[in-house]
Amino acid sequence: MLFRSIRWRLVASYVLLTLLAVGLVGVLTLSLVRQSVRQREIASLQANAEAVARQAERWLWPAPRPLELARLAQVTAFLGNARVRILDARQQVIADSGPRQQGGEMALVGSGEGLVQNGEATSSAPPFMLLGKPAWWGARNHGYITVWRIEGAWGSRLLFVDNEQGDPGEVAVPTPEVIQRSAHIVTVPVSNDLGVIGYVELSDSPDLGAAALATTRRAFVYAGLGTALIAAIVGLVVARGLTAPLNSLMAATTRMAAGDLSTRAPVHGEDEIGQLARQFNQMAAHLEASFAQLSAERDALRRFIADASHELRTPITALQNFLDLVQGPAAEDPAARSEFLAESQKQVSRLEWITQNLLDLSRLEAGLAVLDLARHDVRDITNAAASAFRPLAQEKGVELSLQLPADPYEVQCDRARLEIALSNLIDNALKFTPPGGRVEVGAEVDGAVARWWVQDNGPGIDPADQPHIFERFYRGKHARAEGSGLGLAIVHSIVQAHHGRVKVESAPGQGSRFVMELPLA
Repeated sequence: MLFRSIRWRLVASYVLLTLLAVGLVGVLTLSLVRQSVRQREIASLQANAEAVARQAERWLWPAPRPLELARLAQVTAFLGNARVRILDARQQVIADSGPRQQGGEMALVGSGEGLVQNGEATSSAPPFMLLGKPAWWGARNHGYITVWRIEGAWGSRLLFVDNEQGDPGEVAVPTPEVIQRSAHIVTVPVSNDLGVIGYVELSDSPDLGAAALATTRRAFVYAGLGTALIAAIVGLVVARGLTAPLNSLMAATTRMAAGDLSTRAPVHGEDEIGQLARQFNQMAAHLEASFAQLSAERDALRRFIADASHELRTPITALQNFLDLVQGPAAEDPAARSEFLAESQKQVSRLEWITQNLLDLSRLEAGLAVLDLARHDVRDITNAAASAFRPLAQEKGVELSLQLPADPYEVQCDRARLEIALSNLIDNALKFTPPGGRVEVGAEVDGAVARWWVQDNGPGIDPADQPHIFERFYRGKHARAEGSGLGLAIVHSIVQAHHGRVKVESAPGQGSRFVMELPLA
């Protein structure tokens, strides 16, 4: 469960990468240290062996001198902390210092009067002597100094103890550190002008590499643990910065899943998570707008069904009443029967008009209507639409005038539907214009736009009604004339299908001006 979280997986990846990096560097470093120490050990043995070979030459020719060679092997083994073997030309052992022990003891003698070696008195010559007296020897002409060799991780340490008055057996010796011995063996020839006269072999030297590698290994272990701890802390901080926006985004998605479409995720920075939050907010905004649109369309559909039912119920009720009268009281009265049948025919025509216009309106709004586009002169369209209303205008006593451009201008349109739209505007103007009034129908071309207008001097439109004037079945709050409320909605749909626009300019008591604008191309 713990590593299912992105935060802890990030922390684990930081720690793992850090440990891998430190481990890789450690392996490479240990390999280089091991190689370097090995080269230094071999070089040191080689140099010591060559130095011993130069000293041994004088005692190997013309005949080997075992005593001097043994002393040389002992002294150089003590100082070099290695096993020294001196061989003849046939590689037979002449002198061997023996396996090295931890620590060691020698004596320095200021004169040839005596020697103490390894705690025992001897009258033989000293194993080695210093050329001249050290500064700390003082004015002594005789006596001895005990020399202790103490092994350490980084080589031997020689301790000189003045024992002029003391018993060397009573000198306190620190316990030397137990170290490993190297397996390297170096053999160099001892030569003179006649050729090889013997060999010097050095082996069993301290394995300084083991201690160095152990120290280096411990250093990398501590470094790995420290860097892993730092990586874990840094990983927690970075992971917190990464997961906090993700947690906010997850909380926003939870609220949205619960139905709150107005929720938004906080945006932090310009990185990928910030872009994801922006895209989420855009998606949420689109969803909210889509649901709002669906809700509005659902409400509009509900109103449409109610309004359509109301509009259809009126002529159907009238038809039912006329049929009842024809079959009842007017059955024996030919004049009344003829009148009721004529009224019934009007109601049937009204039903047909409503259903046909509803069908056309639905097709236009759904984008299913196919426009029969062709190029037509704006003057011809205007004349054709206005001519059909001249008898009605004369009957009502309303002046119907035209304002047309002098030159022909063609527009790409569906002429039949555009004439319907213009006819609906003229019919609407005549309906609300009182006798003696005036209705003006005009057309013009302004740049790349063809414009038609229908203006009357009727009562005008209330400002509260103007935003809804192009909605289906909307007749205004104070409408006095009868109508289906579909005419202006059809105008709006036809103009939109031509990628144009329609607007109204009106003020109460000053008449109305409806304007249609279509692109020429």
